[in-house]
Amino acid sequence: MPSAPVDPLVPPDPPDPPDARDLTGPPGPLVAFSSLVPLSGSLLDNAVESAATRVYLAVLRMERPTRELLLAQGIPAAVVDPALGVLHARGLVHLGPHGSLDVPPPLSSIPQHALDLERRATQVRAAAHELTQVYYSARSRDRDPDTGVQLLLDLDDVGAQTNLIIANAQHELLSARRLTLRTHEILAAPLESHREPSVGLDGRRIEHRTVWDTGVLELPGALDVLAARSEGGEVQRFLTRVPMTFVVVDHTACLIEWSSIDAPGPQGILVQTRGLVLAAIAVFERLWELSTPLVRGAASPDELDHRDARILRLMAAGVADASIARQAGVSQRTVERRIRSLMDRLSAETRFQAGVQAVHRGWL
Repeated sequence: MPSAPVDPLVPPDPPDPPDARDLTGPPGPLVAFSSLVPLSGSLLDNAVESAATRVYLAVLRMERPTRELLLAQGIPAAVVDPALGVLHARGLVHLGPHGSLDVPPPLSSIPQHALDLERRATQVRAAAHELTQVYYSARSRDRDPDTGVQLLLDLDDVGAQTNLIIANAQHELLSARRLTLRTHEILAAPLESHREPSVGLDGRRIEHRTVWDTGVLELPGALDVLAARSEGGEVQRFLTRVPMTFVVVDHTACLIEWSSIDAPGPQGILVQTRGLVLAAIAVFERLWELSTPLVRGAASPDELDHRDARILRLMAAGVADASIARQAGVSQRTVERRIRSLMDRLSAETRFQAGVQAVHRGWL
């Protein structure tokens, strides 16, 4: 009865001739090589990868490795030759004349191979942004290829596309947020998620600046969320009546959403036309100039107590007295009285002047 065909890329269990070196035995650093330092790095199937690992372990155990010795150990030529080609391409084995093999010390060859893999990984990550744009361009329902503008039909679409462009950021993330439905969704996320730093495709932190509408400060628990986001690297400023919510990533994409408006139709747009993206960046920078940090520093204890410092920061951010009272846990009358006292101490006739003087004194 004819035997089943043998796949030449799947090495059989080798025989154990008397003069062959025994590759069996207790597991050690070399046996663990394939799991600790995988030989992956090219588009080869698992059988060839397994064969390359097996051949590499074999030549490491030979004082003077040759192709003939590998064949003598029962490894078929159809396995040895492709495996040696892979190992040579990776700098782990050098092919010499007449089947001789030069094997550099793993301490030098493997780190170099790892560097090559890291370079390839960097190239792949760098291509992810462009490839993602191609992917979603082909699947977009309402994208105009001539203008680079995509309509976002609902809140889920807004959230998905926002997460997508942020995930593909490489250098800079700018955002302005008013009280839209999407903003409420973000603030409702677990605190721990807000502490996660924003990182680019290369794993390094990216610059993250946000202008928040002061109305956010009136929401329960908002200060805790903002503090957590600050821990994650977000630099925050506050502005009364932020005109719109938008997110800009690098110089490549801008997402504008209006999910707070109760109206049928699309809930936002994704813009990837360079001119429009640059215009959005200019708008953001102007809002950044007009906005105020919630915290820049702290006054010394003999100048300002903790409660007055908190009231002053909220006042400077443009928060209404009633909201300051809720955040500080005091009555509105107390807030008004404390603000009047602070203005007197700062020799200010208006709240704006008080904010300016507080900055000069280092209270903000």
